[in-house]
Amino acid sequence: MNCGNDKFGKMCCDMGGFAPDTLKAIKELDPDFIETLHTMDRIMVHDGALDKKTKRLMGLSCVIVRMCEDCVYPQAKVAKNFGATKAEILEAVNVAVLIGGMPCWSVAKKGIAKLFEEWEE
Repeated sequence: MNCGNDKFGKMCCDMGGFAPDTLKAIKELDPDFIETLHTMDRIMVHDGALDKKTKRLMGLSCVIVRMCEDCVYPQAKVAKNFGATKAEILEAVNVAVLIGGMPCWSVAKKGIAKLFEEWEE
């Protein structure tokens, strides 16, 4: 992916060259909001007290508990881009299930399956 100098391009580069569909839609439909998101997203793409991989795995658990099926694949993909293993991703899913209940597996299954299929290619 060609990372541009605009905020959208920088966000995608910070996620390992990945542009989630939701971010693409925001760029198209509300481009001014990208500036705000870029500022807020800085905590997720830099190591701090927690490394960025751990933060993305936490984000994965959060979106699953919040029942955002469209958010699972992007969070898991970026976690992988940041070095997460399949076992770490599955453990993040399991944490979500323990907190949010069995419906969380239903929310996570498509996004995780898609990522794991790509992983094998």
